[in-house]
Amino acid sequence: MAITCAEIPRLPGLEEIRFRAGLQGGNRPVRWPYVAENDTIAAWVRGGELVFVTGINLHRSEANLKQLVNEAVEHQVAGLVILTGPEYIREIPAGVLDLANSLNFPILEQPYSLKMVLVTEVISNAIVQDNLIGQSTKLFLTRLINGFADAPELIHLRAAELGLNDDRPYAVVSVRLSAFHQRLLSEDPDQRWQLIHQRNQLEQQFGELLKRRGIDWPVLVLEQDLIAIWPADRNHASALSDDLDAALSQLQSRMPELTLYAGASDLQPGLSQLSSAVEQSRQAVQFAVQHGGQRLFFYDQLGIARLFAAIPQRNLLAQFCQQQLGSLCFARDDRSLQLKETLTQYLNLFGNQQQTAESLGVHRNTLRHRLKRIEQLIDHRLGDAFVRLNLQNALLIEQILFQHHDIDSQLPTARDH
Repeated sequence: MAITCAEIPRLPGLEEIRFRAGLQGGNRPVRWPYVAENDTIAAWVRGGELVFVTGINLHRSEANLKQLVNEAVEHQVAGLVILTGPEYIREIPAGVLDLANSLNFPILEQPYSLKMVLVTEVISNAIVQDNLIGQSTKLFLTRLINGFADAPELIHLRAAELGLNDDRPYAVVSVRLSAFHQRLLSEDPDQRWQLIHQRNQLEQQFGELLKRRGIDWPVLVLEQDLIAIWPADRNHASALSDDLDAALSQLQSRMPELTLYAGASDLQPGLSQLSSAVEQSRQAVQFAVQHGGQRLFFYDQLGIARLFAAIPQRNLLAQFCQQQLGSLCFARDDRSLQLKETLTQYLNLFGNQQQTAESLGVHRNTLRHRLKRIEQLIDHRLGDAFVRLNLQNALLIEQILFQHHDIDSQLPTARDH
């Protein structure tokens, strides 16, 4: 829903501004206008600014303008607006435009005759108005996600008031950082801040991706997940998997230091089912995280997990987990999580110790030691096929109960295993 660089020349009164380079990056959202007065902008921007370069107080050579482009790209600036006229910067050098095109970075040109006070006022007002609409939209969708249901007709009317087209079927997509919740509990404040910063960057990148694909729905945040409404064509539902996989690959390539997973709901006909669709997508992404080899799961792939999630007597599920996993059940200390990850990989790889050790990046002797410790804690032999089946189901049920917050009161204190 944000104002983008491509929309700047279409704002009332700004028709004289021209898009000169980096058109493919035109969907970058503009957070705020900023007038550059120094020979560098690196220390003065935080990302998302539309930076205006006048040349009035500082001579801007081609080399300096290229430097600004590179700094802007590095610091995720939305775009540069270069003012041109006979007195200061007469024209934008071709080399600067070529550099911007190669980086898909937006450069716009503004004549000096167009007063800066008017330009910044128009842009600032547009951003404020858009933010208000965006907050109203997020509040509306958040209410639906949390089960505040209205009649479908009223939901449709409210969506239309907010400029949302809910006529097409859609899937809900949940994107999650690997182990986000566990790392957020870290006692290191710098690590927690870095993780939240990464999640905020991912939210911005996700929003830009939706914008580039012509999807006007905002990205929502629900606990550790980023939630998106993804319009789809029911007649071409098979293409949705390729579409979402390509989108996830784009996000991963932009943030290679993160490990991303995604889950998608069944196709839904209207917003009245948004809450259940979100739940489906979050179950799917939880399955993707648990079975790390496949980063995108659809709800209809979950099979027996859907049956477990539908069982209303959660205490029976919790008892089954405790019977199978012993003291590992519901434990969230580092050692227990390590052992459960080892067990999950071992079961997913059909008990192949060599492949399991390689997937975990440990020596086979280390793996054997962990498996022996697991057998002691669960009081079952891993060589029994029925034991392995029950353990896989128990690990899956445990994740479902965690997701539903059904076992918080039963969590044991951290223990030394």
